[in-house]
Amino acid sequence: MDIKQLRYFSTIAQVGSFSRAATVLRVTQPSLSKQISLLEEALGRRLFVRNGRGVSPTEAGTRLQRHARRILDQLAEAEADVRATGAGRFAIGLPYTLAATVATELLSRLRKMEPSADLAVIQGRSAFLIDSLCTGAIDVAITYTPPSTPLVETTPLITEELFLMASQKNAKALAKKSPITLADLCDFPLIAPSRPNAIRATFEEALRRAKKVPKVVMEIDNIETIIELVAKGEGFAVLSNLSRNLSPHKQDVVPLPIASPGLKNEICMAVSTRGSLSQANGRLVTLTGEIGRELLLEAAHRRTP
Repeated sequence: MDIKQLRYFSTIAQVGSFSRAATVLRVTQPSLSKQISLLEEALGRRLFVRNGRGVSPTEAGTRLQRHARRILDQLAEAEADVRATGAGRFAIGLPYTLAATVATELLSRLRKMEPSADLAVIQGRSAFLIDSLCTGAIDVAITYTPPSTPLVETTPLITEELFLMASQKNAKALAKKSPITLADLCDFPLIAPSRPNAIRATFEEALRRAKKVPKVVMEIDNIETIIELVAKGEGFAVLSNLSRNLSPHKQDVVPLPIASPGLKNEICMAVSTRGSLSQANGRLVTLTGEIGRELLLEAAHRRTP
């Protein structure tokens, strides 16, 4: 029995699935299964039993889980204690839109407050950043609120409103129309980010609850390209003003409000529940949340022509 096997075992027990654990740990499922088989062989006990939704610990697995938590917590505490002499490397995860909005000022302020830190920014989609938190590749993420998981703790920062983005011409044509409702979104040809994307997930889930299906005519990963296509009248998009403000074509795009209850997206700070940070990096996490919220609020309230 070794630390790697205990870490693998503990992750499976927490998420209740070999496939999900393999994703979190960034290993192949056969490799993960092999390590658990070796652990079961060493202990002479079966540790998991399959159920309708995945796996759950056996009686022996439940006992091992208690020990594994203590051992892994002590290991994390030992690592944090050794690193407590300085901040060291501190990696922040940001989705592309939020990175373009806050990264420069955030890094500048953090560097002034903690000159000893080796700061790094990792960009990617929210799902990738949550996986990176779970594996310890990054220390904190400012991201769109992820699905609930015991591996990640989130703190809300701001809530941003989503709009139906239209070209100047299309906006004028819709000027006499009653306020646009959630159901009306299905009438518009939408240009949307490809899945997985937090904003797309928000409006698709809202429409699903209303038993409606959006009419997505184009899938584009780059937000600036989406805004440019909307400006040219090639379609509409459901986006936030933070996204619109990144584009040089923002003046050619009109954000049309969606009638109450509207659509909203929450931006949060996320940290892993599995590891322990040094005192210096713990302070940097707190500062990241405070500065990030301030910068996001400034950006959200910034008037755009």
